[in-house]
Amino acid sequence: MCDYTQIEYNCQHCRFVVLRWCPKYERTYKPCVPNVTHLQVRNDELCSDCRPRSLPPWEHMIKRSHSHGHASYV
Repeated sequence: MCDYTQIEYNCQHCRFVVLRWCPKYERTYKPCVPNVTHLQVRNDELCSDCRPRSLPPWEHMIKRSHSHGHASYV
């Protein structure tokens, strides 16, 4: 079995991050039953799906056309 860390977020979502692939997975690339060996509770964080989206620093350089949904670059 592959070893995983379970991460629980303030938004009540969970993520599973692999710590170690088992030999069977390394040979076959077929998922096996996850073995959760660690738990992280992140009460001060939201998961990436719930976290507010931040714009990249270059966003101000992009002119967006609301009529076609395509970006034009300056």
